[in-house]
Amino acid sequence: MGERHGTPVRVAVVGPFSGPRAAWGELLTRAVRARTGAGAIVWEAHDDLGDADRAARVAEAVVADGGYAAVIGHFNSMGAARALPHYRAAGLPLLLPLATMPGLLDGTRGALRWCPDDTGQVAAIHRAAAELGLGTPSVTHDGSAYGRALARRFEAWATPSGTGSGLPSGTPSSTPPDTSPDSSPDASPVTVSHGEPGPAPDPASPPGGDPAPRATVVCGTHFGAAATARSLGERGLAGARFFTDDCAVEDFARLLGPEGAGDARVVALRGGPEAQVEAAFDCLVRALGEEPDARGERLLEVLRRHAWIAFTDHGDPVDAADAAGWEVVPVRDLVHRTARTPRPVATDVVVVGAGVVGAVTAAALAEQGLSVALASPGPDAPSATAWSGGLVRAYDPDPELRALAVRSHRLLWGGDPGRAAACGFHRTGSLVLLGRADVDEARRGLAELRAQRIEAELLAPAEIRRRWPDLALGDEVAAGLFEPGGGYASPAATAAFHRTAAVRHGAMVLPYGPVRTLGPHPDGVEVGTAAGTVVAGQVVVAAGGGAPELLGERLTARLGPVAPRTKRIRYAFFASGGREVPAVNDLTTGMWGRPERHGPLSGTHLTGRPVEEWDVPPTGGEALDDAQVAHIREGAARRWPWIADAPFRGGRFGADLYHPDGPLLGHLPGDPPVVASVCWSGGGFKTAPGAAERTVELVRAALGR
Repeated sequence: MGERHGTPVRVAVVGPFSGPRAAWGELLTRAVRARTGAGAIVWEAHDDLGDADRAARVAEAVVADGGYAAVIGHFNSMGAARALPHYRAAGLPLLLPLATMPGLLDGTRGALRWCPDDTGQVAAIHRAAAELGLGTPSVTHDGSAYGRALARRFEAWATPSGTGSGLPSGTPSSTPPDTSPDSSPDASPVTVSHGEPGPAPDPASPPGGDPAPRATVVCGTHFGAAATARSLGERGLAGARFFTDDCAVEDFARLLGPEGAGDARVVALRGGPEAQVEAAFDCLVRALGEEPDARGERLLEVLRRHAWIAFTDHGDPVDAADAAGWEVVPVRDLVHRTARTPRPVATDVVVVGAGVVGAVTAAALAEQGLSVALASPGPDAPSATAWSGGLVRAYDPDPELRALAVRSHRLLWGGDPGRAAACGFHRTGSLVLLGRADVDEARRGLAELRAQRIEAELLAPAEIRRRWPDLALGDEVAAGLFEPGGGYASPAATAAFHRTAAVRHGAMVLPYGPVRTLGPHPDGVEVGTAAGTVVAGQVVVAAGGGAPELLGERLTARLGPVAPRTKRIRYAFFASGGREVPAVNDLTTGMWGRPERHGPLSGTHLTGRPVEEWDVPPTGGEALDDAQVAHIREGAARRWPWIADAPFRGGRFGADLYHPDGPLLGHLPGDPPVVASVCWSGGGFKTAPGAAERTVELVRAALGR
């Protein structure tokens, strides 16, 4: 693993291994120590002292060496900003576990960042102060460039363009970062109220006669913030203390001392900064294990597949500005949070399956405060998600599925536009073609959608032809239910977005490998994986076509005499010629289709036709033979006549688990305790958020939460 043509693969690890910020470098040292001797990756340390100028010089030396596959580190954001142009010019991938400056990667490529940015920590501290009844805290900094930049972000919060512009929901502050080289911890602390920072006020005479603040945020490096806090105490400025994220290391508690730590609190990356470092190292090990020869852009592509979180095109996590990635904890707890401990072997819930259903479920459970472990055979393992067409609508002819789809629309697809966009959602409109026997149920469904304020209408055939002349209808089509807010999304992006949310809320990703056994344990379930066992209170199986092998007779006992079966799904892409048509689900023929507006197949129309191929392996691929393409084309031409002569651009096939009674979402009989979320029959994508919400209810009740 990690060996290129018999030569060890070299990785540069850059951080503050000496100097006043060396406590942060220890996180890198621990990560390297844990991976030394595994495979043929050679980790080579480079000390940047946490200083921007030195970081630039280190980057120049690493690039000049010419022998490194990747760089991991540069915790100092300003140093990372100075180093980035050197790595980018050389095509050398940079992994940033803890550089939190907003906008760091804007307009750049060649780097991936694991941590959320500083926008969220501002929101987290204000939220914590409000929950403690402390009001809006005053702000001071240690005189360093880092401290000044953060202080200005807190100042932006308190102005109409800060709080009023939605910073709590993740909108970055418009205040530019301070990029001056001054990083002296000895500068006098300053207090920010409005406008530019100025000297700290005399505590005996607060400005404007206002009472002394009940709380103060101290922004800066961990050693500088400690000195500033001591200075505030010496000058009689009392009140609660909040410290920014550079202080979230064990060394900071020692610098403050028992008396200074007291009730002081620090904002930290949720789960601790070490979790981000470990995740970045694990990703690089997995990527180089798969493709030791990968370099440059290719290595970045492989890294994205193995990261388990979703990135923007520039390399930021998709939730970079979200406060969910931050928490405020007592300073006295830092000793326990930053000390390296073995990976957890016990958790509230293990979710088996990291496709859309599993990922959305893991995120929903973690957001409720449950400890979650996510098990998956790996990013390249067969899954229904990998080959899903991603159609999104709220209507389904089955009332139970419709209820889940409607709820999912409220939770995700028709909710926060930013969340939907991060899942690759394209609003094309959704049209369900109805036979005469389908119309009465459609009317009931229409009323339910409208009751939930989901825009929808029932269209006569003549109106359908008028709106979409490129869509053909036969006499069997009696009406169509149209949702302007429907369309399609990227299944891969949706799963990655929710895996990111799960990780941000503390979920642990287990080492790759199938779950082999589920056995009873005094605390619940013993989950046997390729890497060992994990004990959980509950297990949720969302493994699609792999569920029958894992669950065996327990699954059939719950479903009845008819066993679930895998069924082939197959679709093709045909050139659309610029035609504008909505996503279509045809209940009269079983055909489905939608425009493809992104990626290498942009400008095509995805078209699927059912096939009676049962009990197939739960695998997929992109190779269709001529007969399969002709079968799809023949059926498609009934609704999209132009497809009869349209060029074929590619195709895909996969499989999903079907049962005549529909999906199974509930507890299985017997022991150990298992919740199954299976047999979605191709409909799991549009219903996953609603299904996850119900799964949370089942798990919490079983755990007594």
